[in-house]
Amino acid sequence: MNYESTDDPGLHRFLCTNAAPNGYESTFFQLQIDSITFQISQLHKRLSELENQLVVYRGVLSPVRRMPAEVLGEIFVCFLPDMLQAGARNDLVNIQLVCKSWRDAARLTHQLWGALYFEDVTNVPYKKVKQWLNRAGSLSKTLVLSPPSMSSHAACTNQTFTCGPAQSSALATLLPNLEGTLDHLSLEYSGPKCFQRLLDLLEVVHEGPATLQRRTWYSLKSFRLEFEDEWNESPEALRLMFLQLPPNITSFELHLPSKWSNAFELEDGEDSDRAPLPLPQGLLERLSSFTLFCDWDGTQWLEAALGHCVNVEILTLDFMGTFWVYKPDQPDTKRFLTSGLFLPKLRKLRMRQICSPSMDILRILKAPQLVELNIDYQGNEDEDWAFSQAVLSLITRSGCVATLRLLHLRYTFLKAEELVATLGHLPFLTHLTLEEADSPNNSAYAFLLLARSSQIQLLHLETLELLELRPDFAFYPLLEFLKSRRPYRMEDGEPVFTKPQGVFKRLRVAYQRTKKAKEWFSESQIVQVLGKSGGISFDIGPILYID
Repeated sequence: MNYESTDDPGLHRFLCTNAAPNGYESTFFQLQIDSITFQISQLHKRLSELENQLVVYRGVLSPVRRMPAEVLGEIFVCFLPDMLQAGARNDLVNIQLVCKSWRDAARLTHQLWGALYFEDVTNVPYKKVKQWLNRAGSLSKTLVLSPPSMSSHAACTNQTFTCGPAQSSALATLLPNLEGTLDHLSLEYSGPKCFQRLLDLLEVVHEGPATLQRRTWYSLKSFRLEFEDEWNESPEALRLMFLQLPPNITSFELHLPSKWSNAFELEDGEDSDRAPLPLPQGLLERLSSFTLFCDWDGTQWLEAALGHCVNVEILTLDFMGTFWVYKPDQPDTKRFLTSGLFLPKLRKLRMRQICSPSMDILRILKAPQLVELNIDYQGNEDEDWAFSQAVLSLITRSGCVATLRLLHLRYTFLKAEELVATLGHLPFLTHLTLEEADSPNNSAYAFLLLARSSQIQLLHLETLELLELRPDFAFYPLLEFLKSRRPYRMEDGEPVFTKPQGVFKRLRVAYQRTKKAKEWFSESQIVQVLGKSGGISFDIGPILYID
């Protein structure tokens, strides 16, 4: 400590000795301490004032003030969900209250305003709903009505349910107020009787010019309809109901009750193979996109749903994670399996929550224009299933080997040999995506087989994506595969490529959330060389840690 800074000679005497001050001297020194403490307090207060002023002045020069409205809007889009429920709608309102520039940015970002989600429409201000959706500009506008829960048709008398009389009446009043605004409507019901109540209120069965109640219904281009728990109507009643669907829709998503639900009498759902599904031919022929959630047994529903989809380009079949059971010895089933289902314009086929027995459906379909096959498998690693044979059957029956370019597999639990055999039948494949592979060693070994195979070249492969990858994935085989795409040797620390650049251009890797682990793949020499000099783009996501 520097004692020379003190100019009090009396203080110096005490600092140089261990003498104790007397009463008078102690009082004097305490007064000095109090004075200095007060001055320090004042200086701290002044420093705090100056620091606050500094923050204010720096805020004036903040880059956020010069951020373009388009960038602010994109930030808002990332912050808010795609489908705005009550809480998210309040968040969007609060964002606009921050300042004028934020309000202007929100209003200019049409994507924020295109989708509304309600659990109850009885107290919805109709004009404000239309004003809200109109802010989406020319973008597609969506209205979703989904109750918090549904149990059975007996609950329909409850006004809080979608199918309650008050809800149907409110929706029948809301829709005419959205004339010229709405593109997509999503409704959820316990059963068809509840949905019929809305149709009656809208008077869609009436002939002649469209009334105000029907004009919004007629203008819909996309429609989603979900039935959860009931399917007891006669085939004729169901046919009339489907005939009253919006007549101009080209995209339709239908959720049928599960065979394990109260819709069927037998506990194991065996009677689902006889359940009627009288979808009108005219409806199916109009569709360009069709999504069907169904786990019923037999082939009757499949023929009814897909028999006339002559213009469908995007087809999604969701099997709801259960086995598809059918009786191949029955005459009608034999005929159906032999003739198959012809989908002349199908370009994208998505199989969701499919179990191994349900893969037999691929043996039925004929899609000569198929470009993309997307399979989301639900099962376990111990199941023995012939994935390659099912895919090959689809390709052979359809004759689409030259058109199939994109393959996306999720949770497929494939052995390396099975995956390689499948890829061997897809020589024109340009995009391959493997997602959430829970057998990382099998997938890794597949790349080793591909790298060393002289018969399976995948000469047209442009993009490889490994998504939701486990950090313990064995990358050495993948590195060998990458090097086989663009072979090189090192001379004097520089790569010398032995072959010209091929069509392979991009690798994307995204990891699962995991406990802390070292990510070294991006640091490997092969990735560094091919990324810097080999003409291949690498997008390797960080490992996200969980607590």
